[in-house]
Amino acid sequence: MSRFAELLEQAKMGFRQIDPLILLSAVVSLFVALETDPWWRVSGATSNKLFTMEVSPYYFQTIATGISSGAPFVASLGSLTRLLLILAFVALAASSIRPSAWWRELAVFFGLSALAELYLSFLLMYHAAETTLLGTYGILPPYSGTSHLPTAIIGLDLNTYVNPLVSAGFNFPFYLGFLSLGLVGVSQILKSLRRRRELTAQKGVAAIFTPE
Repeated sequence: MSRFAELLEQAKMGFRQIDPLILLSAVVSLFVALETDPWWRVSGATSNKLFTMEVSPYYFQTIATGISSGAPFVASLGSLTRLLLILAFVALAASSIRPSAWWRELAVFFGLSALAELYLSFLLMYHAAETTLLGTYGILPPYSGTSHLPTAIIGLDLNTYVNPLVSAGFNFPFYLGFLSLGLVGVSQILKSLRRRRELTAQKGVAAIFTPE
């Protein structure tokens, strides 16, 4: 019975050492890495026969008449980004379980770098989407909301749409990456404040016992 109580006490101590914010950030990053839904999407607001463009950090897909479905770098960049994010999940999860390990700061830095690369990949994909539309129709789509495009577009049904109404917007996965970054940032800030309080307390104790 005493052995069981000892193991239970060790489990409680181990649980207290877990960094919940970093662990939650790791879980969110894994969900983002496995997500297949687009981060940004633009399509016809009144007709699904106009065109559809979907952008994610892992792919760039276009369903339209006379436009290629992607760019040459999309496949390799998307695969690299997904791999880095899965490695970031491993690094963040390990650092949350071993917050006092010497490699903890390196693992957290790697996780932050992978999350930053995630948005860099998305920006490159989004830029490729804008370049494709600008080169084909001479216009740029709205970032978000609904608006008319000052151009004529041949739709998927081969009909010509003049000044078509399109709708664009960011989807839920786009914001999850910011949540993961925010959780890591808050954890680092709290850890820094905790260290500052500990140093202040140590200086106070040292001052008390220092002979004059």
